[in-house]
Amino acid sequence: MMKRVIISGISGFVGNAVARRLIAEGTEVTGVVRTGVKDSSEAFRLEGLDAELIECNLNEMSCLPGKVGKRGFDVFYQFAWDGLTKETLDDYLCQMDNVKWMAETVTAASGMQCKKVVGAGSITQTELYTRKGRQYTEDKHKFYRAAQLASETVCRAVARNMGIEFIWPIIVNIYGEGETNPRLINSLISHMLKETPFPLSSGEQLYDFLHVEDAARAFCLIGEYGRRESQYILSSGNPMPLREYILKLRDIVSPKYPLAFSSKKFSGYEIEREWFDLTDLKKDTGFEPQISFETGVKRILEWMGA
Repeated sequence: MMKRVIISGISGFVGNAVARRLIAEGTEVTGVVRTGVKDSSEAFRLEGLDAELIECNLNEMSCLPGKVGKRGFDVFYQFAWDGLTKETLDDYLCQMDNVKWMAETVTAASGMQCKKVVGAGSITQTELYTRKGRQYTEDKHKFYRAAQLASETVCRAVARNMGIEFIWPIIVNIYGEGETNPRLINSLISHMLKETPFPLSSGEQLYDFLHVEDAARAFCLIGEYGRRESQYILSSGNPMPLREYILKLRDIVSPKYPLAFSSKKFSGYEIEREWFDLTDLKKDTGFEPQISFETGVKRILEWMGA
């Protein structure tokens, strides 16, 4: 069992779930939060959290060892990322700053005598190129995706130079209770409950959803058992056309809700089935998803008070 970890982005949806799971398992957790987080919309996630909190913004990562000291953390989890608004996802200067700060995170981890750094990539980074020929696409948010790819590559190089382990899990689509950002599942549930229209593509593209509690367990297992320089996929391992997920969702939330399939054009990129493969994660850590999509949706409804 990990004795001591540090988590940047502990007030976020996934980072907070990881922290709470580790604390429940008896791990000592130190959280890194940005200045002013206690007055932000994420403050509720810090309530009742049995963790030491240290203020340090992403652009101050190089100063973190001076604030924390050499504690010999087992793992440094980095979930923080700047520029996730509509306006900044395509701001290349903002996104390039993230690459620098991710690299500084690895350097800071080495300075605190951490054994391992675990980042958090996004399935969107795979949408920047095709697996066959790596033909670049021209759809939206390409700078965010490019920064994710660059962060993974640069951090691996820095970690090798520092002699520290580095792992880059790729998150597919996380959902669950406690999510406050307007992601697909929670947004669609809200529209169904309000009986307001929600534009949808044809829904033929492959999707996969992993409940946040399963994601937290996966990150904990990766921290303890993940192999150096691995890239793990975090998904349920059960990809299907988005349309099928939405039909399941409607059956649970509001069976008579009129679904507006094909009312908008799909502007993303068709992700290949291999990007949802859990083989390596299962083999190295023993991870198995435990919360079905149907159960996860019911838990969101309960959280929403519906």
